[in-house]
Amino acid sequence: MTLRKWFVFGTALMMTASVLTGAAVYADESGASQINSDPINETVTDEKITLALMSEPSTLWGAGTGKLENEDVYISSALFDTLVVLDQEAWEVKPSLATEWEWVDDTHCRFTLRDDVQMTDGSLMTADDVVYSVNVWMEQSASTDTGRYLAGAVADDEHTVTIEFNVEAPDMLIMMAWPQFGIVSEDEVNALGGYNEAGMKPVMGSGKYRFVEWKTGEKILLERNENYWNPDYKGYFKEIEIHFISDGAARAMAVQSGDVDVAYDVPLMTADSAAGSAKEYLYSSGQLAHLWFNMGENAGPTKDIKVRQAIDKGLDYQAISSVATAGHDVTQQLGYAGTDSPYYNPVWTEEEKAVDIEGAKALLEEAGYADGLELTITGLNNYSDVYTVMQANLAQIGIKLNIDMPDTASFVEKAFGGDYDIIIVGELLKARAPSVFPFIVRANIEGPGIVIGGPKWTTDELDSMVSEFIAAKDVDSAKDIITKIDTSLKEECVCTHLFIEPKAAICNNDIKGFRTRDERAYADLTTFYK
Repeated sequence: MTLRKWFVFGTALMMTASVLTGAAVYADESGASQINSDPINETVTDEKITLALMSEPSTLWGAGTGKLENEDVYISSALFDTLVVLDQEAWEVKPSLATEWEWVDDTHCRFTLRDDVQMTDGSLMTADDVVYSVNVWMEQSASTDTGRYLAGAVADDEHTVTIEFNVEAPDMLIMMAWPQFGIVSEDEVNALGGYNEAGMKPVMGSGKYRFVEWKTGEKILLERNENYWNPDYKGYFKEIEIHFISDGAARAMAVQSGDVDVAYDVPLMTADSAAGSAKEYLYSSGQLAHLWFNMGENAGPTKDIKVRQAIDKGLDYQAISSVATAGHDVTQQLGYAGTDSPYYNPVWTEEEKAVDIEGAKALLEEAGYADGLELTITGLNNYSDVYTVMQANLAQIGIKLNIDMPDTASFVEKAFGGDYDIIIVGELLKARAPSVFPFIVRANIEGPGIVIGGPKWTTDELDSMVSEFIAAKDVDSAKDIITKIDTSLKEECVCTHLFIEPKAAICNNDIKGFRTRDERAYADLTTFYK
């Protein structure tokens, strides 16, 4: 399987800066771009593959400990199978541990389970295991997307289970394909000593690989599951060894030196420079970065719509996109959902997103800032170059932009505390999970209508439209609703749209089978081969 939509990158295609449907692109030994059309592996060996991730997780069972982290998801998705999976090319939910399902009503879905799935302890999976897993998600991850939208589960018989959701959302099935919804059994968890112990030594589940050991600060080792239920899957590598290297350049160097076979989350410029000596994969994360203006109680000049409009006119969005994607993609993002989303529906025009320095200066003068003003952008250091471009853009219209790059914890605190003037945060809008629009309507989290940066500014009508978007029965009606939402955001100049956040990985040239899984483009560690 390949991503439904992937960025097109590489030497041969850089001039077009286009987007390609259905294929990853990598640079081969000569530096030329090649479409990733690797077939599914059919060979089993006793070899080991070594992977490098950015950081060491605090647990390998985030759903059971309430500490979900990207690296945990990468690894645990090899250990725990989900009820359904997402075919990213067809953008279709397909069977996994469940062979079929039906919606009983708008909030209850009944799953028919396979009867031949062997858990790590040798027992066969039953409906009770699904009920237990759902209860764990609700108990341990109640404040996250894993447990927030669940209302319970009932075993109808040994191989049939009905899961109840507390919201009406047809795309909950896509959400159930996310790796954190992996099924485990109560006996397995109890044998390991409970939730936290299971997270540190997850010898449980029914995935393609099984946990072997975790040497803290050094590595995690997985071994191929020789009793895996799906005979169509062949794991080429008997062992997967995972190392943690915080510096992106160092991760890339480890591949080039032969110390590891694959490095994930490599900075784009670094991945570009590695092309030729290694195979470079660049692809879409699916997440669209938005620039938000503080309109809350703590807001300064950005509370004035004319200041917000002036900033919008003064920014060079193509230059920002070019820097953010290392020159590979400058596609104008004209809607709240990105161009690689099925819900993309442009509300802006390219002309409206063009730089207008004189128009920006005139708006600042009308707002009473003819002599200029000083603002602060708050963000994480992964987009430091983007902030610098924005700083230069706004200097041309008389705005001095200070750059504040706190650590992650402080960033989150400042974001929701309103301690900034402008801020970049991204959202994934490829599926209508109940967690969409988290920066507009924080329903079931902190109360309805709370916006990033401050108290409610949204109307009951906008809150209602978000609920209607999530509950819509088909893509076309959902697109109509998101157009209304985006039009409201545009009219009030609440936020503006930047670029689809790209990701990069590099592999040794003899490695094949690079894949990601689910709508979030999480790494799939189980598909590599030679």
